[in-house]
Amino acid sequence: MPQLIPFTNDGCRTIDIALGDNMFRIRTTYLPYTHTWIMDIMDQEENPIIMGIALNTGVDNLVKGKAKIFQNQTIRCISLDGTENNTPNSLGESCVVLYYPEGEEPPQLWKDKMLED
Repeated sequence: MPQLIPFTNDGCRTIDIALGDNMFRIRTTYLPYTHTWIMDIMDQEENPIIMGIALNTGVDNLVKGKAKIFQNQTIRCISLDGTENNTPNSLGESCVVLYYPEGEEPPQLWKDKMLED
């Protein structure tokens, strides 16, 4: 079962959360000049693990290949209404971030029409 990472759009926000077997400190920041929400993932002592992940919708796995601690796990930014996560109010309202633990297969986001029967 995917886990909702409880982000809101109140500017730069930091939360402590358990993902899988580990505790993390995650910070989100909105960059107004590029219309982008970014996420920084740190350990509890604020040592960086992955910094500056753009929370773009439509990406299969935002953490794939970025840190060994997230191997075989998935983090996705999902749009609830088909919009992009590019406004100061979108994160937590029209777009949410989901964590899929190891062993859980996330749903396919797209299908190649050339491979359909």
